Amino acid sequence: MVLVPEEGVEPELKIRTPNGRIVTGRKLNFRVVREEWNEYELEDGTRLYVKLVLADVVRTNELSPIGEPVYQISSQNVVRTRVSKRALEEVKREIEKKSPEVG
Repeated sequence: MVLVPEEGVEPELKIRTPNGRIVTGRKLNFRVVREEWNEYELEDGTRLYVKLVLADVVRTNELSPIGEPVYQISSQNVVRTRVSKRALEEVKREIEKKSPEVG
């Protein structure tokens, strides 16, 4: 007997959880509703912008302690910076200290 998944429905997958357990689940399609940047100011004045971009979602056949389905995600972190003048000057000074003068 061969099981054929419904059209548009992903077959069950086996997934290894972070604690090493093997669970089953199903990959879900999704659409991006909003992806926002998180903004941080570093002590050197640089602005760091970080955004998580979702790649894949699997709903496991497990329930959390509060009785909700557990989802496993794959994602990428996207990072941008707006480097402050102060940070740039500090790094240039450090580079000059380490590299011998040419000429």
